[in-house]
Amino acid sequence: MMALETQICGDSPEFTIDCVLANGSRQLEADGCVLEYLEGGYQLTTPDHLRAGDLVKIQLWLEGEEAFIDIRLAQVQRVHKHWIGVDVIQVSSNDRMRLTRFLDVPAPMHIEASVLTDHLLIRA
Repeated sequence: MMALETQICGDSPEFTIDCVLANGSRQLEADGCVLEYLEGGYQLTTPDHLRAGDLVKIQLWLEGEEAFIDIRLAQVQRVHKHWIGVDVIQVSSNDRMRLTRFLDVPAPMHIEASVLTDHLLIRA
């Protein structure tokens, strides 16, 4: 828990995942790459460097949009081959609304919409 508190209080996660939301997805599924922060910048790495419990930052691009969804903090839940499952911890309410609109969640499902935006599956 101390690591989580440290990350939320300002330290940047060691890994960033840069990805694009998969076309036609009614859930959060994306294609992207894993970047590891090293002295002076980022370096492309593989998903097998991630472990369950790791904290990551995610830049989620939406087709047709010029700005990415900035998921400031997410926690890796599982890594299997080239798939990474994460739980979203910290994202602005504006970005969450943009994502919900992009997924085109019908109004009656509004309560469940946040559930759809809390979990992300990424192929890297």
